Amino acid sequence: MESNIRTMKFMGIDDWDRPVYKCLETGILWKDLADVHSGNAELYSCANCFDGEPCYPISKNLDIRFEDKYKEDPNKFNYMMLGRLQADCKYYLGYGNRYAGHLYYKAEQEHINAMKELYNNFSEDEKPEWLTYEQIEGYEKLMVIEKNRGVSHHGL
Repeated sequence: MESNIRTMKFMGIDDWDRPVYKCLETGILWKDLADVHSGNAELYSCANCFDGEPCYPISKNLDIRFEDKYKEDPNKFNYMMLGRLQADCKYYLGYGNRYAGHLYYKAEQEHINAMKELYNNFSEDEKPEWLTYEQIEGYEKLMVIEKNRGVSHHGL
């Protein structure tokens, strides 16, 4: 085997949302600091601590090969947005004191409609496990339907 070849195996994503690789030849962990969409790798050592800070760049004299390379989920933003909208619902119904200004869309029905649209844009096998369509309808009932009927929910 040539001594200038380094084979990287994807290990996961660290706390800073950076891909972490393990060099199969040396056992050293490396973090990719490049933009995921660039297609290029910018590997930095990380003192073999998965969530540690990146330290030194990998030598440019090495031939880097990836056994498997991290690919960002194309739905990542939509999952994050749906999670944000759900968090807004929970705050609105709790400490937010039903103030629509705390919602991303600033209006209850518009907020719920955006959640439904995001949810329905996922294919069946992509739908999040942490939120169901029925839960979104439950938020709608509490935030829109019961509000319009004048139902009070003090103490939530």
